[in-house]
Amino acid sequence: MKVWIDTDGGVDDALALACAFGSPRLELAGISTVFGNVAPRKAARNAALVQSFFDPPHVGISVGAAAPLTGHWRDARVIHGEDGLGGASAGHVLGYESGHVREDGPEICARHIAGFARAAGPDDALICLGPVTNLAIALRRDPDAFAALGQIICMGGALSIPRSRRGTVEFNFGSDLEAVRGVLAAAPRLTVIPLDTCRQVVLRRARLAAMAERTGSPLTHFLQRAHNHYMDRYRASDGIDGCYPHDALAIAAMAAPGMFRFQTLALELSDDASFPGLLRESGQGRSVQIAAGVAHRAALDWIEACICGPAPH
Repeated sequence: MKVWIDTDGGVDDALALACAFGSPRLELAGISTVFGNVAPRKAARNAALVQSFFDPPHVGISVGAAAPLTGHWRDARVIHGEDGLGGASAGHVLGYESGHVREDGPEICARHIAGFARAAGPDDALICLGPVTNLAIALRRDPDAFAALGQIICMGGALSIPRSRRGTVEFNFGSDLEAVRGVLAAAPRLTVIPLDTCRQVVLRRARLAAMAERTGSPLTHFLQRAHNHYMDRYRASDGIDGCYPHDALAIAAMAAPGMFRFQTLALELSDDASFPGLLRESGQGRSVQIAAGVAHRAALDWIEACICGPAPH
């Protein structure tokens, strides 16, 4: 199964990309980046760094939208660190970027995404791990390109407001509400992995440390270092010594869908201004597939199998 991943370059994105490279069921066809956790150029650097832990072939990385269609963007460096990777990029020379990162901009990036979709088949997917601006632009400029694509999977939105998040935002959808409206209105075979479901799975600090100790691989040690600051933030905000592996679950929904319980709902954005990115059922909305539940132990075992397998060097 071929996948194209659109990423905003944070710690959970790094874990998701590692899972995509490590999954024997997936073939990564391309990567694009969008503003979000960090700026899209920095997100491209982070994607190239994760890719460098795996043997070739390596794929091109297209730098996409640097701002939402409307409104303003506020990054998440306080959670993910200045580099988006909790400082884990320090010490890595920049040679891994050469020949992979393309300074495309939103229109050319959208053309690449549409090109992948047009060439894709029913077993292939586009997976969006950040704000959906690149996807919205691609759908607007070439909607017919997505006719044969098997799935569009977006990690974002929420069906309820977590107690710890009241007065804030669901980051991915809330960062570009206009883009979300366009995607909900036009994206065929759309699957949404909402915040509610992501919070059913906790990757504990101790488990990630055990993976790094057991494998001794550069990849697992890199991921452990990247997650330290990220997990510190979750301990302060949610009282867990770990994190919710949001973006890795979006990859899992493609590679191991049997772990999930899906349902089909007609959804639209809520007008509740206290939590931008909130979704609600509506007779006006289009039907989309929602990941309503996930087997948390199976999800953690799948993540571990992906990043501790034989692929990384």
